[in-house]
Amino acid sequence: MNTILKTALTLSLVLILLSPAGAAPRNAAESPASSEPGVVVKVGKAIEHGARTAASWIEHGVKAAASGIKHGAKAAAHGVEHGAKATENAASHVANKIDDQPPASSPASGN
Repeated sequence: MNTILKTALTLSLVLILLSPAGAAPRNAAESPASSEPGVVVKVGKAIEHGARTAASWIEHGVKAAASGIKHGAKAAAHGVEHGAKATENAASHVANKIDDQPPASSPASGN
């Protein structure tokens, strides 16, 4: 599994697991005795929803990054193939030019 994906999933799980646990004591300590318990539950649910949403978008981002890397690798491979074909064509063209030329006469000894 991709390291980025593992990290994103771990972070998501930590956020999901810690959000309700950390929210209840803090809200209970800060809220006055006259507040309704429904507010604490709503805040806890909102935190859970936020954590799930964050995890979902992190996962989406990781998938998009992986897709981008895959797309880039395909483009690079295509470029290498195209370059190899162009080099082969150029070498063949030069070889044909050399074969088409008449043999060069040997230079006369000038001494």
